[in-house]
Amino acid sequence: MIAFVLAAGLGTRFRPATLATPKPLLRLAGRPILFRLFDHLLSEGAERFVVNAHHLAGELHGAVGDEYGGVPVSWSFEDPILGTAGALRAAAERGLLTEEAFLVANGDLLTTLPLGRLLHARQEEGVISALGVIPNRNPDRDTPLWADRHGRLLAVGGPNPSPDAVSPWLFTGLQSARREIVERIPPGYSELARDVLAPSAEKRDGAFALVPYEIPKDGLWFVLGTALRLAEAERAVTSS
Repeated sequence: MIAFVLAAGLGTRFRPATLATPKPLLRLAGRPILFRLFDHLLSEGAERFVVNAHHLAGELHGAVGDEYGGVPVSWSFEDPILGTAGALRAAAERGLLTEEAFLVANGDLLTTLPLGRLLHARQEEGVISALGVIPNRNPDRDTPLWADRHGRLLAVGGPNPSPDAVSPWLFTGLQSARREIVERIPPGYSELARDVLAPSAEKRDGAFALVPYEIPKDGLWFVLGTALRLAEAERAVTSS
């Protein structure tokens, strides 16, 4: 199983630390964020990593190398940066996503969520990608994803679109995708929500399944977007 890790971001909210250190290499309880994510993906069955890189790409590659935990690591270097969907297209065009399906994880996550649900949901008829989601407590701030009663993506952003809509949900940054998703990604810079999910929702084509998780019942999940969240994650790790 290939695990594609998005690690190209600038890490601007961690400056000045990220002027010299790529955000994925910032320390979380003594270990780089990226290494903790790799460890979890390995425990869930990853057999090869593909990592995209842009900001301080040389430093990131130098710290990780071409192998981690006994499995190969391939690199998709970007200049300019290509966005959360454009990165997938570029890696596929470079021949790095060679399997019919793969996992995708944002590189700034600390998580212990089991990924089997995503793998199972991706196998349902008509689904090209299963997105891990949790209840969205701040839909005015964080883009809400709405599902229909069958758990398929109904709308991206905005208020409740239908009496039949379920939740709003928040994307966890974890997905299990089939290669068909690449055909839906525009060339150049493109974002998953705006350029891939929203067009699918408008068509109501049922191509994206939303797979709910409950935190902390199902496991740890932190987006390490700020120093505060990094500190919260460190407390969770050290107390577990």
